[in-house]
Formats: sequence, structure tokens, C-alpha cells
Amino acid sequence: MDVHDRSEVLDVRNAIVSNSRFDDVNLSNTQFHNVNLSAVLVEDANLSDAFFSNVNMSNLKIENAELAGMMINGIKLSDLFQAYETAKTAGGN
Repeated sequence: MDVHDRSEVLDVRNAIVSNSRFDDVNLSNTQFHNVNLSAVLVEDANLSDAFFSNVNMSNLKIENAELAGMMINGIKLSDLFQAYETAKTAGGN
């Protein structure tokens, strides 16, 4: 199914849309519940102010990302990096 140059709300339930492509699409204020996003490629995306809860992020890879203000379990990522660097320096590694 092709959806091109449209501006409308979609209600997609109990569907398989694997191997689909989303290019130049605005998904802001969209809710994903009980979805399988394993092995997806997200590139040139704006995830600012997104909220992820109860998600499996094992083996997730993030590269070339703007991480300012990012938090994991209520802790700023910058604080986690700083604590890591401090521990690494103290441990002599």
C-alpha cells in the first residue's frame, strides 16, 4: 500500500507492516504501544522530547547523536558519562 502526499490520522491495529519504509514523514505526537521495532534503522530523525517506557533496548546502537539533556532512569546521560570517566580514571584503566 502506498501513502504519498497525505495529511491524515492513521489508526493501525493488529497489522504487520514489517519491511515498510517511512521517508520524510512527520510522526510527532504519535503513540506506539505493543510494537516490534527490532532491527529497524532510524536515521536523520528528531526524537527530542520523546518518552520511552518499558522498552527492550538490548544491543541498541546509537551513533552520531545529539544527546544534550538525554536522561536514562531519571539520570542525565552527561552525569553517567562523567561518573564513568571518573571511575575509569580512579581505576587506572
